Amino acid sequence: MTTPLSPDERRRRRAELRRHHPDLGGDPEAFARTQRAWASRPGAGAEVRFARRPRGVRRVLAWWRARRSPAPRRVV
Repeated sequence: MTTPLSPDERRRRRAELRRHHPDLGGDPEAFARTQRAWASRPGAGAEVRFARRPRGVRRVLAWWRARRSPAPRRVV
């Protein structure tokens, strides 16, 4: 998995790919090299985490706890 591109990086990547795209008269080898270069960027690594929603009884308990928690104070 790769890290998300910033808008500037995305513009640069798209311009590079357009310049070498075979359908637009570019070199297919240069196009493939460009794609490989962008695909070999460092990935997200261990920073990716997944969280599961509670299921079954745990889901009901989570809903009940959230419902019973005191409401935040209102500023008037």
